[in-house]
Amino acid sequence: MNRLMKHVVAFGAMLLSGTAAQAAGVTLNAARVGGQDVAALAKFYQAAFGMHEVNRLEFPGMLEIMLNFGDTVDAAKANKSAQVVIMHRDSDALQDAVPHIIFNVADITATAAAVKAAGGSMDGEPRAFGNTGMKIGFGKDPAGNRFELIQAK
Repeated sequence: MNRLMKHVVAFGAMLLSGTAAQAAGVTLNAARVGGQDVAALAKFYQAAFGMHEVNRLEFPGMLEIMLNFGDTVDAAKANKSAQVVIMHRDSDALQDAVPHIIFNVADITATAAAVKAAGGSMDGEPRAFGNTGMKIGFGKDPAGNRFELIQAK
């Protein structure tokens, strides 16, 4: 099974299981990614995806920065949707290509350019997703965390 087909199967399973999970009162709280420099990684997500810092937890030996979408910091803090949580990770060696954050985007070409300008990388150019009218692209943040961009029709 090729990589694209695996993503289609995984997406379908997610949609089916999502309906049952929502009925049980389960929703996504956050997606967590990590890197050696938490603050720098948070700046990447702010620059590449237009997110704002909404919370920060600092304890001896621990820093977590929570980000969300909004036109302003106050709007991002009021946003009740799932957040991206940046935490410390000692190793930059991410071997599993499946776990990743998925972003819906209005302009995949512009978002891919913002990713590169902010220090991330794309796995080639975004491409059409079958005959669906959607475009998808995959990339990595500067710490090696994977993400997917989806542009609907």
